[in-house]
Amino acid sequence: MGKRKAHFRVHATSFSWVELTTLFLGFGLLAAVPGLAYSQDWRDVLSPYAGWYLLYCLIVAVGFALLASWQRYRTFDKPLRALSTAAERVASGDYSVYLQPVHRPERYDYLDAMFANFNTMVAELNSIETLRGDFVANVSHEFKRPLAIIRSYSEALQQSDLEATTRATYLATINTAATDLAELVSNILRLNKLETQISQPEHQSFDLVEQLTQVIFASDPLLESYNLELEVDMPERLQIIGDPDLLKVVWNNLLANAIKFTPDNGSIHLNVSNQHEHVTVSISDTGIGMNDQTRAHMFQKFYQGDRSHAELGNGLGLAMVAQILKLVEGQLEVQSELGQGSTFTIRLPR
Repeated sequence: MGKRKAHFRVHATSFSWVELTTLFLGFGLLAAVPGLAYSQDWRDVLSPYAGWYLLYCLIVAVGFALLASWQRYRTFDKPLRALSTAAERVASGDYSVYLQPVHRPERYDYLDAMFANFNTMVAELNSIETLRGDFVANVSHEFKRPLAIIRSYSEALQQSDLEATTRATYLATINTAATDLAELVSNILRLNKLETQISQPEHQSFDLVEQLTQVIFASDPLLESYNLELEVDMPERLQIIGDPDLLKVVWNNLLANAIKFTPDNGSIHLNVSNQHEHVTVSISDTGIGMNDQTRAHMFQKFYQGDRSHAELGNGLGLAMVAQILKLVEGQLEVQSELGQGSTFTIRLPR
């Protein structure tokens, strides 16, 4: 669907004959004041200089009207015409528009404020358009890999002379790619709901320790496959108020990240502490850590600093974590050094 172009018609300032007549009479009376003040008879005022009075008043009135008209054009019509033209360009998809202020900073008025707000709006629209383009490109790239796997192995399965074990391997590979694709779609939809706040966080009481224990048990096969040691330090029970479903996504993603980026025979430490007004959960690992660039971009959608582990995720996990913690009014602190591991610390209100 193409963008609709908004059409605006700006009318030039018309010369007002009512204003001219009013100014003419007003200045005529003002011009006659000296004669009225110093003469005993109206005839002394009207003659012999009546014609000159009329000409003088006409010149002054026309000059004043033209000056007022020019002032109105410069102050209102010209800026509003520029705003109308800029709005048409934005409506057609041009986000490079910038409106210069009408006055100097010390003399800003509501027109300058309007222009500033317009420039801010255009900048936001440009940012959204850029993010949309990047999002489409990233989604297309992430879809391409599992679809290519499914297609290539499906074509290979058409061979009639395949052994049963080979066929089973191909089918398992296709199933894994389809699962990855379904997870990608699910994460995209979930992140979209979080960003648009379609689903508001719930506030219910639940046992945080019990939830973390369930997450640990679910991750146990991965821990064993990579021969990782998980050290846990948390109380027996800890009741908090929050959204258990959203927070479970946080723990799953952070623990999965720690497992993903920790080499074999490494260790992960999970600590839970209870303060008076908040609860702190920290997940530390002895993994590969992050450099400055990765730390700066790690919460961006589809960003993966270490592409060697790209097949183990889609770059949406930390983006979801950041968005969820924003919704539940939690705080996230990250400490990481390249080659030394990372620590993610989450503080949640009680």
